[in-house]
Amino acid sequence: MIFDYITLQIIWWVIILLVLILYATTAGCDFGVTIMMPFMSRHKKFADNDIERRLALNTISPTWDGNQTWIVIGGGALFGIWPAVYGTIFSGLYPALLLILFAFFLRPPGFDYRAKIDRDGWRKFWDWGLFVSSFIPMFLFGLVLGALFHGLPFYHDDFMLRSEYIGNSFLSLFSPFSFLCALLAVVMCLMHGSFHLNRRLSGELGKRFGRLATLFTMGALVGITLGVIALSFWLPGMVVEAAPFSLSYHTDVNVMVGGWMSNFTLHPWMWVAPVLCYVALILAIIIKSAKPAIAYWCSAIGIAALMCSAAFALFPFIVPSSVAINGKIGVQSLTIWNASSAPYSLMGMFYITIVVMIAIISYKLWGFYTIWRDKATLDQSDLEDNKHTFY
Repeated sequence: MIFDYITLQIIWWVIILLVLILYATTAGCDFGVTIMMPFMSRHKKFADNDIERRLALNTISPTWDGNQTWIVIGGGALFGIWPAVYGTIFSGLYPALLLILFAFFLRPPGFDYRAKIDRDGWRKFWDWGLFVSSFIPMFLFGLVLGALFHGLPFYHDDFMLRSEYIGNSFLSLFSPFSFLCALLAVVMCLMHGSFHLNRRLSGELGKRFGRLATLFTMGALVGITLGVIALSFWLPGMVVEAAPFSLSYHTDVNVMVGGWMSNFTLHPWMWVAPVLCYVALILAIIIKSAKPAIAYWCSAIGIAALMCSAAFALFPFIVPSSVAINGKIGVQSLTIWNASSAPYSLMGMFYITIVVMIAIISYKLWGFYTIWRDKATLDQSDLEDNKHTFY
């Protein structure tokens, strides 16, 4: 094999983090736009501002479905690379996953059916359908991410060789910190979607979303700061006390306030991620009027840097356990060391995944280029010129 086992485990941790970042920065933008659909220009009658809604919707309509590719790849990667994580998450959090799935059902008809009947009630219904299909998944994704920092109530059954939950696994997602992460996820989607519309809509409409982008970015910065303070001074965090010597599900873990920040103390280079997040978001606010395209990419970089910061804090944990075994919390946690598949599985899937990801990224870049190469923004004339193709 080209890489040793530990190197392969770290490589796959990086690959899955990259997939999640790509999903957050592409589908997250679409979610941000559709969350705003029922609330655009509320000071006017619905019919008077439906053009604005249609323009916003058509900036994402050519690519929104393709952006869901990353969540499929992420789920498949969990199954093949971290099967214990796949089994633990998908078996214990069925209510959350089914809510996400049912919310997604509203998304395709929301795009395709909204313009079929020119009635206010019909279009309002699908605007709210698109809102539900965006808000619920993003809120729950943030809730699950936040819940990882206080752990899920599971342990490994050594006889049945599977994870078992104690109590209600869905209710375990709810805590003040997980609510903060859920709200932050929604706000950052709104921020990213606003920067997208500021870039893709011309005239006063684009500037209006630029002003909204500033508001949402400031909210995101406040949420991020509160999250850093909570992780540093309030929330108990887990620290691996000894290097793993086997694939045992019994990890030597110490729990202490500020534990989630220990990686940043051990590896100061990791501070690049949170600092880059702040710098990118502040820069996006400053340049949004003069350079809307660069502001959009700064927003994407800010989201990517925040996700890297969360991943660095959790490393090497994937799904921490909050169950106490022999008086110690976290010893049953799933880490990249004890949850990975066999070395040859990791190596084989690495070859396949590299080829597939290069193909998908190349196709997506080509798709975005062909859509926007002739005209970088939309206005009312585009709706009139594309009556039979635009939503």
